[in-house]
Order: sequence, then C-alpha cells, then structure tokens
Amino acid sequence: MSNQYDAVVVGAGHNSLSTAAYLAKSGMSVCVLEKNEIIGGGAVSREVTAPGFKHDTHATGIILAMANPMISQDELELQSRFGLKFMSPEATYVSLFEDETWIGTFMGLDQTCESIAKYSAKDAETYRAFVNRTIKMGPIFTQGMFKPPIPPEMMLTMLGQGPEGQEIISLYGRSCYDLVLEMFEHPKVRMHFLKWVAEGMVNPSRPGTASSLYFMTAVAHTQEETAVVGGTQAMSDSLGRCIEHHGGEIRINTWVRKVITSGGKATGVELSDGEVITASKCVVASIHPHLLGDYIDGLDPTLVEDAKNVPLSSYGAINTHWALHEAPSYKCPEINKALLVETIPADMDRLMSSFDDCTNGKLASVFNAVVAHHTNHDPSRAPEGKHTLYLYCFAPLLLKNTGPLGGQDVDGWTDEIRDEYKEWMVSEYAKFCTNMTPDNIIASAAESPKDMAEWSPSFQNGDIMGVTGALPLGARPTPVLAQYAVPGAQGLYLSGPFCHPGGAITGGGRATAMKILMDSGVDVSTLMQI
Repeated sequence: MSNQYDAVVVGAGHNSLSTAAYLAKSGMSVCVLEKNEIIGGGAVSREVTAPGFKHDTHATGIILAMANPMISQDELELQSRFGLKFMSPEATYVSLFEDETWIGTFMGLDQTCESIAKYSAKDAETYRAFVNRTIKMGPIFTQGMFKPPIPPEMMLTMLGQGPEGQEIISLYGRSCYDLVLEMFEHPKVRMHFLKWVAEGMVNPSRPGTASSLYFMTAVAHTQEETAVVGGTQAMSDSLGRCIEHHGGEIRINTWVRKVITSGGKATGVELSDGEVITASKCVVASIHPHLLGDYIDGLDPTLVEDAKNVPLSSYGAINTHWALHEAPSYKCPEINKALLVETIPADMDRLMSSFDDCTNGKLASVFNAVVAHHTNHDPSRAPEGKHTLYLYCFAPLLLKNTGPLGGQDVDGWTDEIRDEYKEWMVSEYAKFCTNMTPDNIIASAAESPKDMAEWSPSFQNGDIMGVTGALPLGARPTPVLAQYAVPGAQGLYLSGPFCHPGGAITGGGRATAMKILMDSGVDVSTLMQI
C-alpha cells in the first residue's frame, strides 16, 4: 500500500464515498480511510439479528438521491456497471391509526387525494391545489441540491424575484404545525402530514419548519421513494466498486487521529498507529463541525467555536431490527403496499406530546414508530421464506427521563433502558398486527442514539441527520463552512450529513467533488451534469 495520494478521504459514509468516486473518476489517485469494518457509515446493512438477515441499521428509504444526477443520469455507472438496483413499492408511506384506518401518500397525486378524501373531501382538494403549486416550486428546491449551495443572501435575492419564491420567503419563521392546522380540517389528515415532516428529526412545532412540507410534497409526487435491492449496503458497495475500478484504494478498520497541516495547507493525515498518509491535492474529511478543533490544529478560534455550537436535531431514534418467521400481518392488508408505515396515536395532543417528550429528553409513552418490512418487496434480505422488520421510534438524543419505563430520572442511555424500550416497542406494534407473537420472532437487536454515535462520529449524540435541518438554506453547517472548504486549511474539504444538502441518502458528496474539481481547474462538465 502506498502512503502518497492526490486525495485522502477520511470516513466512508455514502457522502464521502460519492466524493471519492467522482475524484477517482476524474483521474486523481484516491485513498479512503474508514474506522469500521465495513464501508457505508449510515448507508449500511448488517446481520445484527441472525445469519442471513440483512438489516438497514440506519438509512432505509431513499427518495432524494433519486433526483441526483449521480443516480438519475447514472454519472458514476453505479446502475449500469457496478450492480446498484432499486425497488419501488406502490405507496411511499402510509399513516396507520390506532383504530386500524389509514391514509397513504403515493407518487400519484390522484391516488393520494383519494386516500385523503376518505376523511375530508375538502382536505383532498386543498392538498391537490397545494401540490400542484409546490411541484411548480420544485426546481427552486432541487436544482441546487446537488451542487455547492448558493450563499443565503443570493438565495433570498433570487427567491424574491418571483411569486413562488416570495411564498417560500413568507414561510421563514412559521412552523409546520401552524401551517398544517391552517390548511387542513380533519385531525387524521393533519397528523398524517405532521408525522411525515417529523421524520426530518425536527419537531414540527419549531419555527422555520413550514417549508419542509412544501419541499417534501414537491419531491414525493415527482420522484419514486425506493429502497436498495439487497439492502442499503449495496449502494455503498457499488460506490466502493466504482472507486476501486478507477484505481482508488479503500482501507477499513483504519482510525484517523489528525489532519496534518503545514503553512496553512492540509497535506495529509496521521493514523492512530502513527502512520502518515500524504495528500498532494486535497483531504476530504467527514469530520463533524463539533469536532473540527479536535482534528485540525491552527484554525481560527471563532470558526471552531461557531462550528462547535451548531445545533443538533430535535431528537434521534431507537432503531430495532427483527428476524421473523412470517411477515407482519396487518389487520388492514392494504398496508403491505407501502415502503414505510407510520403509526399514529388517536389524537393530536398525544402525537405532539411524543415529539415534545423526545425533544425534552424523555422517552415518549406514545408509540410513534416508523416501520419497514422490506422482505415483502425484496426477499433477498432474508433466508428463503423468512422476513425482516425495521422498527424505530423517535427518542431523545440525550436521555434525561424515561417514559413508559416509569418516569425515573436517568443520566444518559444504558443498554438496559434501550433493550427494555425495544420490548415495549414491539408489544405496542403487535397491537396493529395479527401475528406479532413471540413464536414468530427469531431474534432481535436495537441501537440507541448512544450506539449510533459510537458507530459514526458524524452522528454526534446519535443525531442521524448530522445537524439540525432548520438551518437557513446555504448555511449548513455554518455560513463560513457552507462551501465545504475549511478556511485556514487550504485543500481541506468537508463531506457528510452535516453539509449541504443535509442528512438522509442524497449522494451529497457530488457537490463536494464539484467544488474540489472546480477549485482544481478541472472542467467538471466532462464528469457530471452541471
């Protein structure tokens, strides 16, 4: 193995992998360094329950990346050459209520409105008109997602030039909760959309969240919600094959101690065993803004302090995984059409209290799950005839007080609290099914926010979105760091869920690679659509 490269990439999450793949395709010699035994970061699938059962232990549903030219134009040949395949169930997600009724969001607007009209014809027409408007705004949201972001002041100027942009500006400071109550009349319709927005790990009562509903509806009715055939790991593995095909190298079980700088320029990294790997052109680092000062010496103290103070999301999640003999059988079988199922409590107050509890450090006593049973659509994820279940609930990043476990004061996550809550979760979920009995369960596993933080430093306190999604456009994680380059360390660039365009599976490393290549004087039009 060499210790000299054009580009050294710290971390092998899907963002840094996609950055590395574009750099390798451009002709750079690239080395990717990953602390875990597998690549992928939050885009992984692991046999955490029993042999042969592939569980997406973090990201599972994929929609934003489908609009990224990395996927839509197959710029890296992930689909045509490196084995990446997607599946698209009929429904994007379904809200399942305690009384066994449901509302579904489908890619087709007519089908979605029919689902809403079961509860309110007026709400269905309101939604139709709203989506027809947000789809027209779609380019405002998506055109800049996969490129370096426009600075906030330029974005405001651009938005102010047309009625659609002016409407988006009018949302600044408004909460999704207020918007949804203003738009819709039926409680179940309201809860359907509030729970959906809450999946961004931001409490929908928080000011500034109203625009999320605009963005999500525009995307949901123009892009298919998918999952990766074989598990999300298969996307990361396809990126790995792409990197290696273009001459890049990937090292697993490799810890980076420091980014080395000299004369204000990043020149390489030092590993935990003392080995130094040099980079002649750039270092790309998935270093969370809270940790910048720990990994890089000599940065402006104000930059480091501002980065350390970037707020995290409102809450995280306890993610549980189940190996099953039979697929869960719902009391209303239409639910099986959905990629994701959201369980919804009986009334608005209980739903909102579950968000508030998690925001305030308490395990919610209200069952607020997100559910996926991919083997209904992709049998390759389990041994023949067997099934997997993905079941998570919102949970505090920093646990201070527990909910259904008795309300005792605690100081942080323990394995005992995590596992006891896991058992409560499956007992609540079983109420929606006819066969979630102990004899159907082969094995199970769970991860708390503490476990997720240990898996990836990009998930500080278990924040799987990197940092809060409520930051202004073009200012993620801070205005100074929003263009990926780190001032005071020339040649050092950031890539990760804490950067634009944000958390979830987006292929966000494409934008980082575009910035690096443009700074290097490369004609990026030979590699990607611009």
